[in-house]
Amino acid sequence: MKTRVEVEFNGRSIPGGEQVVLEAARCGVDVARVEDIEVLNKTFVEVTLDHDDPRLPVLLRLLQDRGVKVWERRWDEYTEAEFHAAPLLLLAPPAWTYNVNGGPRWGTQYDLSAACPVCAAGARQTSALMVDGVYRENVEMFEENRAVTSRMEILVDDRLAETLTSAGLSGLSFRGVCQVQEDGRRVELPWRQICAAHTMPSVSPRSIGFGPRRVCPSCGRSGFSMFDEMVPTRLAYRARDVVGAEDVNRMWEYFGDVEWKGELKTAMLPYTHFLVTPKVRRIFLDAGVTGFDWLPIRVVDV
Repeated sequence: MKTRVEVEFNGRSIPGGEQVVLEAARCGVDVARVEDIEVLNKTFVEVTLDHDDPRLPVLLRLLQDRGVKVWERRWDEYTEAEFHAAPLLLLAPPAWTYNVNGGPRWGTQYDLSAACPVCAAGARQTSALMVDGVYRENVEMFEENRAVTSRMEILVDDRLAETLTSAGLSGLSFRGVCQVQEDGRRVELPWRQICAAHTMPSVSPRSIGFGPRRVCPSCGRSGFSMFDEMVPTRLAYRARDVVGAEDVNRMWEYFGDVEWKGELKTAMLPYTHFLVTPKVRRIFLDAGVTGFDWLPIRVVDV
């Protein structure tokens, strides 16, 4: 594993231009990308280095001395051996790149009997997932990809679903996916929503880059966040809590903004992430699904 750092800034905010700083820090085209964006009157500069590269503190000091506003991001990169050896991997779709609109506002039904009355965490889906069939970009997502997300629900085409089923993965099941047309018709798609029977215990407090943001005062399960730009996310679970994990699992914690006033038709529900074994990653990669991120979890004593 190695930790990588990305530094971004506007080259036009530097007297003499970005090369004054890049050359002084010895950051050449091998680590720096420069793009002029005339419509914004900016020169976008992106420098990517290892966290222990001696050029990094030099670059940051030069930018600080000039009062340049800097955006910085840190993350871990893993080897294939580390992915293979991990007991579980966080399946993390990058931002909203492959997201389609769907959920309760499109008619997906849920059992709320065990849900939190304040944030609706614990709502149990009881119908096929309903997604928007009107917005053209939504429709194109299904035409151009083999796996997409809908508020972090993972949707796969029928062929990939069959491959996952034939692999005999424990804890895995599927629901149907339907597009809701402008006239209200529901058209079943040749896609399936991945579901997990097992929910993991809460993460270890030794996790970093993860924590409470606006935790629900009633249930304490929603309002968590991950992927702090300044700290690499490193999820940890107690050794005893990994025992009994399936090939496909859900996290106990819920994430995302919530809009809940007791009505599904206006709701935005919190979501959980999937934790899967390395064999799931291999199936995705063999199917040509390369746009998702995978994060090995760590096992600790407490």
